[in-house]
Amino acid sequence: MDSHPSQEKHIPDELARYLDELRARVRRYRRYGILPEGHGVLRLRARRGSGRLCLVCGKPISESEPEILIEREPDPQLSEVPVYRLHHLCHVIWLTESHPRCRSV
Repeated sequence: MDSHPSQEKHIPDELARYLDELRARVRRYRRYGILPEGHGVLRLRARRGSGRLCLVCGKPISESEPEILIEREPDPQLSEVPVYRLHHLCHVIWLTESHPRCRSV
């Protein structure tokens, strides 16, 4: 018998379900045009959380967390620049679920 624990890492089931739920939301939001595909992104910034809600998970981004701001190119019909706020994890999932040709952000 091997007395050393297995080096293989397992994601707890609850965390795996949460990540799957976030991936499904990102795919659904992209399909309905709620999240950008990657093209048309003007600027990407990170800052301390503002307490505002993450677009992907809907939970507040606390001051102890980084808040990722994605600014899109201005819509000619709007007078403002669309800004998306995401948790770091939600941003990473958005990147991994984006179409491969749009992953330049």
